[in-house]
Amino acid sequence: MTTYDFNKYSEYINYGGRIIYRNGEAILGYTLSYAGFKVKGSLATVDFRTEDNGVENRPGLRVYVDGKIYKEIVLDKPKETIEVYKGDDDKAHTVKILKITEAAMSFAGISRLSVDGELLSVDKTDDRLKVQFIGDSITCGFGVYGAPEAEYTIRDEDGELCYAGVLTKRLNLNAQFVSVSGYGMFVEYTGDPEGVVPRVYDYTNAFYDRDERIDHSEFEPDIIVVNLGTNDSGLVGDPTILHGFLSRYESFLYLLRKEHKNSAILCTIGTLAPGMYDHVSKVIEKVKSQGFEKIYGLELPFHDVEHDGVAAGHPTKITHEKDAKRLEDFLKNEGLI
Repeated sequence: MTTYDFNKYSEYINYGGRIIYRNGEAILGYTLSYAGFKVKGSLATVDFRTEDNGVENRPGLRVYVDGKIYKEIVLDKPKETIEVYKGDDDKAHTVKILKITEAAMSFAGISRLSVDGELLSVDKTDDRLKVQFIGDSITCGFGVYGAPEAEYTIRDEDGELCYAGVLTKRLNLNAQFVSVSGYGMFVEYTGDPEGVVPRVYDYTNAFYDRDERIDHSEFEPDIIVVNLGTNDSGLVGDPTILHGFLSRYESFLYLLRKEHKNSAILCTIGTLAPGMYDHVSKVIEKVKSQGFEKIYGLELPFHDVEHDGVAAGHPTKITHEKDAKRLEDFLKNEGLI
């Protein structure tokens, strides 16, 4: 077996999403972050690492071989070597290791890649449309496998089944997720002002390393989708919270524009927060009046519980499919895709 590490600049590995690299190890944190490679041989294994996350928060991964699901992985040990490919032909096969759970609950470190055969260089060019999805539990795909009133467990979370994951696969996007369950724009669902996405946006993965800031220039999105405010929505009846929400939303839009000058920004909300779009639309109109360009708004309908069901208090796979189609149609109608 020949071994390789997951160096950021390896000619043999393609990466996607916000990833921390340390000493030959890649830390997959955010939803749908991944590492991919091409192998010709009989076997490939990867050394995985995580923390003691408890039964509820063990990270979940999905392995694809040649675009088809090969294996589902739940990391239930601090360190483990796992087979990610096995074959008996002399053809080249593409392997992709995808994290389907969110960064806030647990990470998946991948270090040594061992191959019985040959690891081939990968094409680093990527002309796909770049989209950054910023959101909360809805954008993490929280609860999609859960019963209507299921208790919390990350096992019911699957980022590929959320609206953003569906859209990513349908349009073959180069997607980056910055999504955290329970987090808001100004306060989290409990009212805690610390639990907000703007506080973690400037970091590669603040849940793993609170010091490493992201180099925004490494991923310049064509489109940024902001789906935040659902967790603020239960508290905006307080005028102080509402004022803070509006102010923070505006400042966050200016932060996005500062870091990504040419990106189109789409602000959307509504699946679990009826009425919140009225507040978001006010911010959009205000920044437009100040000269802010390439800013759009889309109100999503409250999920149809009667016909589409509910999953752990969250949208079902059916609702996510519908919201993905709504976003796709809007982006097409606006000429953004």
